Amino acid sequence: MPAHRADTRRRLRLPGIKGLLLTTALIGAASVLGVSTAAGSFANWNRSDTVAASTLRAGSLGLTINGSANYALGGTPWSSLMPGDVASQQVSVKNTGTTPATVTVSTAAGSAPIEVRVKSGACSGTIAGPSSTTTPTTLSGTLAGGATITVCIQVTLTNAAAQNQSAPFTMTFTANQVIP
Repeated sequence: MPAHRADTRRRLRLPGIKGLLLTTALIGAASVLGVSTAAGSFANWNRSDTVAASTLRAGSLGLTINGSANYALGGTPWSSLMPGDVASQQVSVKNTGTTPATVTVSTAAGSAPIEVRVKSGACSGTIAGPSSTTTPTTLSGTLAGGATITVCIQVTLTNAAAQNQSAPFTMTFTANQVIP
């Protein structure tokens, strides 16, 4: 018998299913690792600008009546009234500020036998509605900053007035900011 030579060849062993799965998983992991490191070199862009300093200024609100902050109504229209008589006087109301406002008028008359009514606009006819001695009256519209409106003031002497009785009263005009 012939002498056997030592087989120096090795048999190639084909992997089984486990080997195939393991090989596929290793190749997939290597691919993901390779792609993620290659794609991870993105640049982060950043840009900033400065804004020059600015000044913030609050608006203002103020009222004048016929050009005065403490206007006194003249007594002539109100003198020598008889019970039931109505006297009217026009005044100019100006918003001396920069902020738009609504204007409300209230009247303090104590127990004086008078009714005071006000409205925006020139005096003509009798003003309807409640007296500003009992309910503050809001003038119509918004008074813009720097704008002026005409206001009619009407005073009625009620039937409860006694002869030669004087009836002092004080009117307060209040500006309320209009919030945009």
